[in-house]
Amino acid sequence: MSKEKPNNKGTHITTAQAKKKISEMNLINGFLFDSTMENTDDGKIIIGNILKAVFFRKFNIEILESQKALQAIDTNYHGIRFDVKLTESIDGNCPLATVYDTEMEDRPADKEYLPQRLRYYSALNDSKALESGAEYDKLPDFVSIVILSYDPFDAGDMYYEARSILITHPDISYKNGIRNIFLYCNGMPNFNDPNGKIYLPPEHSKMLTEMLKYIVSGEKPDDINSSIEEMDKIVTKVKSRKEVTIEYMRQWEREISIKREVANDTHRQDAIDDIRFDRENGISEEMTRKRLKKNYKYDDNIINELFDMINNEITVS
Repeated sequence: MSKEKPNNKGTHITTAQAKKKISEMNLINGFLFDSTMENTDDGKIIIGNILKAVFFRKFNIEILESQKALQAIDTNYHGIRFDVKLTESIDGNCPLATVYDTEMEDRPADKEYLPQRLRYYSALNDSKALESGAEYDKLPDFVSIVILSYDPFDAGDMYYEARSILITHPDISYKNGIRNIFLYCNGMPNFNDPNGKIYLPPEHSKMLTEMLKYIVSGEKPDDINSSIEEMDKIVTKVKSRKEVTIEYMRQWEREISIKREVANDTHRQDAIDDIRFDRENGISEEMTRKRLKKNYKYDDNIINELFDMINNEITVS
């Protein structure tokens, strides 16, 4: 009988712990959302129902790309990963010239740079989509749908939409094909006022509100919602998959390893700063070495390496 990996002060996670973590997740969680996209048919159902709730129409998804990495043109700049990018077709015809980027956003720390990030996403997608020498009318429209667990603009509303306008002549249409929609799951529905900027008919409003509530909390409406029921079956199935549990454990270990490396680098820099400070203030090398052993648990080999680094700095200067 195999034994589970012991949990050592939070540095490891057991299978049981991973399963519990996954069972508590909802679609707003990036890991679970990505996991539902692993199977193309499941992904089309999940995304199709989300888009149906947003735009109040059925989507015939032709191409679905999950976790699609787009490399930057210059290696000095970072690439990006679309959570889901799709094109659609109507009645089997050629795909429409629209790219839909659907993302789950559950990290309030990313809030400040959301507009800039979407600007970068659309620009990088454009550079990949438009072949050299092609006319600009071949450039596909870009629609981003960002579903958030936090309020991106602190107005308390559920629906935010950004487009480009001529601020000097707002009554003149300015179509550059970019549309950014932000949906705050716990916000106040702000699309039921006929005199407001956004108006959705009651049936559409109800569908979108219920969908966002399910995404952030897993709560299903009292009356039957076929779209949510269909999605929930997939979510339940994905949560129980062994492969998903294993991948979560791998991701946990990777993140712990990264945190450990960052901590080690920080401690190392602190130790170097201590050596510099002691030298500048006439503290003996012996005292410095004793403190490094006590505070950082370094052995003589590591301490010698740090002193060599400082000595080389002095020689070069």
